[in-house]
Amino acid sequence: MNPQATIDQRKDQRVEFFLIPVQREQVPVWVFKPEQDQQGHAGVIANVSKGGLQILSIAETPLTAKHYELKLLLDEQQGIEPFTAQLRRAWSESLTALLDVNGFEYLHSDSAAAEFLNNFESFARRKIWVRCVLIPA
Repeated sequence: MNPQATIDQRKDQRVEFFLIPVQREQVPVWVFKPEQDQQGHAGVIANVSKGGLQILSIAETPLTAKHYELKLLLDEQQGIEPFTAQLRRAWSESLTALLDVNGFEYLHSDSAAAEFLNNFESFARRKIWVRCVLIPA
């Protein structure tokens, strides 16, 4: 086998596509992973509590590590750097044939990402999807 055939030679940013069930329809959501985080898992924040959060991920590549670094992907064009948090995966289950839902606990509830996500309800009301990348730690 030619080693060059197995090396990813893309020059453009990779995107992952989610069909998220919302009431009686499925809403398309795209997650563009930063070039330096291509080995991470793209995700969409489903809900947040004081101690943790739930993240939707692609079922094809299930999350198996115990600890992850969460990077929130916000509007970097406006100068907002990605927020991060250290997480422990508590559970994972299949939501649909294409999506898994994963429960995480914050390792440090005072992280910048945890504080930012305390306002998650306002994003949900405005139907703004919070995208992220999960990097095994």
